[in-house]
Amino acid sequence: MELSDAILTTVKVAGNRVLGRTAIQKLVYFLTICNIVEARYRPHYYGPYSVDVASSIQMLSSVDFLIEEMDTPQTTGYLVPENWKRYQYTLSSEGEEIVKDFEKFNRNEFENLSQIIEICGSTADYDMNILSWAAKVHYILSKKGEPMTDDAIIQTAESFGWKLSEDQVEMAMDLLENLDLCE
Repeated sequence: MELSDAILTTVKVAGNRVLGRTAIQKLVYFLTICNIVEARYRPHYYGPYSVDVASSIQMLSSVDFLIEEMDTPQTTGYLVPENWKRYQYTLSSEGEEIVKDFEKFNRNEFENLSQIIEICGSTADYDMNILSWAAKVHYILSKKGEPMTDDAIIQTAESFGWKLSEDQVEMAMDLLENLDLCE
């Protein structure tokens, strides 16, 4: 599956509204580890990060298939730091048409992608924090290659500059278990 098709379809399946670049990054991370799409990831502040995904989001926004809107402290309606911002993504009518065509001609791939994205919605409500924690935990477990205790995961996370609490690891594991990505 093309990365751009995966991103557009992910936004559509997630209710045609994804809050934050981080959320898209992590949703596509799970699609990548489930072998639905190919993207390279490396450790980053919010967990595994892909330049490929970031570039595709930018390209899809620049050709108006993906609508990018920015929330700021003035638009949120609640208290956030002065320099805070978050991006919201929805599909344009042209983006909607691309997804309709993709679904029509690639039914199995669409269904496989949808299943993963819907699990992320039902388990984590597409919350970028939970998605990020789960991606971090998965990344750590996949690098280690063997089961780890919560404490060992937390300690290993620190080596990547990531802070995880026991509660965050538990929420992450819940999502990973629902995605069948851990034992």
